[in-house]
Amino acid sequence: MKKDRKWLDNLDFSQLMDLRVDYAFKLIFGTGKTIFLISLLNAIFASAGIRRIIKSLTILSPNLEKRSEQDKLSILDVRAELDDGSDVLIEMHLYDLLNLKYKTIRSWARAYGENLKAGEEYRLQKPVICVSFVSEAFDEKDADRIHKCCKIADIASGDVFTDVLELHYINMKAFIKAINGMDKADMADKPMLEKWLAVITEKDVADKAVIKAICEQEEDINMAVAELELKSMDKYERQAYQRRQDDILLYFMNINNRDKKIAEQERALADKNKVLANKDKALADKDKILADKDKALADKDKILAEERKAREEQDKALAKERKAREEQAKALADKDRIIAELLAKHG
Repeated sequence: MKKDRKWLDNLDFSQLMDLRVDYAFKLIFGTGKTIFLISLLNAIFASAGIRRIIKSLTILSPNLEKRSEQDKLSILDVRAELDDGSDVLIEMHLYDLLNLKYKTIRSWARAYGENLKAGEEYRLQKPVICVSFVSEAFDEKDADRIHKCCKIADIASGDVFTDVLELHYINMKAFIKAINGMDKADMADKPMLEKWLAVITEKDVADKAVIKAICEQEEDINMAVAELELKSMDKYERQAYQRRQDDILLYFMNINNRDKKIAEQERALADKNKVLANKDKALADKDKILADKDKALADKDKILAEERKAREEQDKALAKERKAREEQAKALADKDRIIAELLAKHG
């Protein structure tokens, strides 16, 4: 049942656990009252236009079976069997989105393989549905898309090949961007999924009156927030939640330190490459100067060779002229000798 208006007026949102922390998410949707998970899943299916309305479900162990000692252990946030026999795997992902697509498909494959019993026909095997709440979109083109549903389909026609694989990705960042431009009146006609997301992302919803209005409109959500407040006030649950928060914070710190170290290494490498590029440019400039010198020397050698050739041709011409003069002088000498002989004979 709904709690009264006074309870909502006195609700201290700062004391509530953040449902994006997997520990808190499991407390509300993975244990105890299944009504919250049923409502959330029906909202997700309706958002994707899938004609599936569930009325009951059974919470299962979140551990996926290891087929061998070498298999990596997979632990889901929440796993449930729906009243139609479908298997639902739910995870909250705040980091490591690069691997999420492949992790989701691997979890689906392992769960799908577990469900087939000896002697059963393959065609009777029930679908495995994966739901991932993600901190941002995989691709820039989907940055503003809140809900993405994927199935196996024929590439040419777009027809769904089979319903046994169903992947839902809920982009919480896109939702936060959208809701912080609304007021409480805007939420009245919004889909149920967006109302649930307002509660799940409550820490980033600027106007808490929006969430209070949703609690007044939706009994399931009202009860879930009341349960969250109760769990948040529990000393032992709070301590466990804070330990998980610390683990996540430490992970992000390690990631940030790693990214910072990588950035520093990349910056150092860029600086080194810049120095090497400057050295290469200096060497290239030096090579150009040497090349210009070599060209100048080659041009000088060419001029000297041309001058030498000209001198050789000149010397050759002079030698030819000298030979001609010598031959002329010899002819004159021969002529003078003949004349002298003739004069002596007739003297």
